[in-house]
Amino acid sequence: MLIKNGNVVIFENDDVKVKKLDIRVNGSIIEKIDEKLDEIKGEKVIDATDKVVMPGLINTHAHIAMSIFRGTFEGCDLYTWLSEKIWPIEDKLTEEEVYNATMVSILEMISTGTTCVNDHYFFSKQIRKALEESKMRAVITRVLMDNDGEEASDKRINEFVELYESRNKANNLITYTVAPHGLYTCSGKVLSKSRELALKYNLPIHVHFLESINEIQSIKELHNNTGANVLKKYFNGLHLILAHGVKISDDDIEVLKSLDCGIAHCPISNLRLGCKIADTTKYLEESINVALGTDGQGSGNNLDMFEAMKIAGLIQGGIHENEKRITAKDVIKMGTINGARLLGLDDKIGSIEVGKEADIIIVDISKKLDNIKITPNVDIISNIVYNMDGRSVDTTIVSGEILMENRNVKVIDTKKVLKK
Repeated sequence: MLIKNGNVVIFENDDVKVKKLDIRVNGSIIEKIDEKLDEIKGEKVIDATDKVVMPGLINTHAHIAMSIFRGTFEGCDLYTWLSEKIWPIEDKLTEEEVYNATMVSILEMISTGTTCVNDHYFFSKQIRKALEESKMRAVITRVLMDNDGEEASDKRINEFVELYESRNKANNLITYTVAPHGLYTCSGKVLSKSRELALKYNLPIHVHFLESINEIQSIKELHNNTGANVLKKYFNGLHLILAHGVKISDDDIEVLKSLDCGIAHCPISNLRLGCKIADTTKYLEESINVALGTDGQGSGNNLDMFEAMKIAGLIQGGIHENEKRITAKDVIKMGTINGARLLGLDDKIGSIEVGKEADIIIVDISKKLDNIKITPNVDIISNIVYNMDGRSVDTTIVSGEILMENRNVKVIDTKKVLKK
């Protein structure tokens, strides 16, 4: 495949730049990036004139079967929403419902430019089946918790082991995490077991962390310690994907700096649930990696990572006033290379570089009425973050395979999925 004449987003010396370049893809790998590459007979040519070519967006925290919960939150705090609306319905979900809901979310992600997602849910074999059929890149798990009893906890642990042991080792698009739900829903026994599994299978830990004010007290009551110290006690030496990180104190930051961890920042969900705003400007200044996520659609509304980028940039102005804060370039990194680093995949994806997997999206910036928000387009990087949305994505490519071209999704029967 040859992608020609594009405005290519690349990372150079910690900077984000846009350059007129061509990209050659050989199989799944980016083989060459240069100006005006010659066409090779027989290769597919994509003309990216008046388009932006950029790394596929990486959603580092989502519950992708939760499309069916879209619009369920209104006027609740986090704990009430979970205990009274979400968990009682989840107890009744069937495998088929989870599969169908996952397909809707995959369709949403492909059509809005997400090429990799880090999932945190259950009925995980059905989620994996949907992902394999659609050729999406994903990190999956089976969530662990024991706040409802030891028997249910043991069942979940067995389901995770069966999920991982039954994986297709030849499929490099799907990788795994060990995922205790949260420090407030998992006893020390489950956290110890999670550590044991992560060490046994050489996997990262993916856990909800300090999402709300209530969580701080719940963790203290359950573990007699702060959340950061609980992480260090059970997971020191492991790679940690910490979802949310809204209520991180200065003392917590010092502990986190001693751990191999990063934050999956979910700004829209945090605002929707009234959890306050994570100070990602401070986290990045303290050399804590920050990536982006959408959370599930029940609280995050949708899986459009362009929207997540926009809000992530804007809300830092709300807490830092005229002080130095993150820029559009920082936000693009959060949505791409920082996400790859958080998932431990930055050697494969997250940037357009020779030798990396071709996870690429092509975004339309042509002069037309649908693009009036970006006209005149004097700053492409700023417009990507603040004025584009997922519907601007023209083409989505994962591992060198075109999943959507000209807004036509090729790997999913859209009408069938929406009907179900």
